[in-house]
Amino acid sequence: MWQRAYLRKLKSDIDLWIERGWVTPANAELILKSAEERPSARRMPAILAILGAVLIGFAAMSFVAANWNEIPKLVKLIMIFGAMWAAWIAAIMLEKRNHPAYAQAAVLAGLALFGAGIMLIAQIYHIVTDDPAGVLAWAIASLAAALLLPSRPALALGVLLTVIWSVFAWQLDDTVPHWPFWILWAVAAFVALRLAWGPGFHLVLIAGIVWQAVNAEAISNGFGIEPAWLLVFVTLEALVIWLAAIILDARAPRFAATAQAYAMVIAFVLFWTLQLEPPLDELKEDATNAGFLLCIAAAAILVLLLVLALARGLIERRNAAGIAVIALMSLAYPSVQAWNALLVPWVYAALFLALAAWLVSYGTARESRFAVNFGFIAFGAELLWLYFETLGTLLDTALFFAAGGLLLIAGAFIMERMRRRLVAKAGGAS
Repeated sequence: MWQRAYLRKLKSDIDLWIERGWVTPANAELILKSAEERPSARRMPAILAILGAVLIGFAAMSFVAANWNEIPKLVKLIMIFGAMWAAWIAAIMLEKRNHPAYAQAAVLAGLALFGAGIMLIAQIYHIVTDDPAGVLAWAIASLAAALLLPSRPALALGVLLTVIWSVFAWQLDDTVPHWPFWILWAVAAFVALRLAWGPGFHLVLIAGIVWQAVNAEAISNGFGIEPAWLLVFVTLEALVIWLAAIILDARAPRFAATAQAYAMVIAFVLFWTLQLEPPLDELKEDATNAGFLLCIAAAAILVLLLVLALARGLIERRNAAGIAVIALMSLAYPSVQAWNALLVPWVYAALFLALAAWLVSYGTARESRFAVNFGFIAFGAELLWLYFETLGTLLDTALFFAAGGLLLIAGAFIMERMRRRLVAKAGGAS
């Protein structure tokens, strides 16, 4: 929520709280004063401390990378690991003296020096530089520090190193997906939930998305899954996450809302790509196809989650129907493509418009501003796509731009008024 909008709403709420006797005028003034202070001002010392720790880490790595043969090996090790332990001792002392931001920076500096120590040992003993084992050890140490201390910067570093380790390992043999990634990913997800840290959960979800994008070709080739079926499976996977987040919303609403947002965007973006007309490989629609069986399994899980959500009253029937339509039409895509490829753009473009309108309704019913806004974005983006794909070939250039400008201005005005009205109705959610 933007700062001005937040302050405006807070002031109106505080007036009501004072009227009802929940807050005294003196306390109300202190609350407003604290809220009006810019977050950047409050967080600047912590941000600078973290950046300083990062610079220390880069300095240590540059020092290791340099050719410093004149320094004995033992002295090198003492220097790096002595500095590392000094950073961690400083972290303990700063935490005891109630300086948590500086303590976290010291933890991060210690982990950076730990990574530099790994590089140093590799350099001294001539270990192959592209061996991902060193990055794996660094990632494990970061996640352990994040869990035991606890430390949010350490978690962020651990997630980043997990992705780097997985990419390095995948590059050694890009024909096989790097499945061990999910072990550390699960640990990182657990730590993010344990620390109740929203940005960390974002990083974990993004890491999972990056892994699937990097390993998509290896999965497709390794298991004999056609690209069309893999696309369908990932769409169904996003829908499964969407429904699972709805079911778990009561236990962890903040994280469930984040997971829903990512699943929603992925499902709609992938469904939108179905209207494009790339030449696909010959599709196998018999029951022996691995992609077909994988999609059926994902669809079965989706059905179970839909039934569970409906039975518990966690989702309205019309919204369950909207999710079911995305799933069914995604499953039908390979068959429609094989039967008549010329129909695909028209059928799936019309469906996408209808589903974008449904998403606005979904967001309004569930008081989700994100869903409402994303529904309008999806609807407007699809209209722009259709406009430039169709009218551009039918009208004179000057008439095309003139008509297009008027239509876009009128459409933007109408959509913005509708969006504001619906977002106001969904006022409670962020």
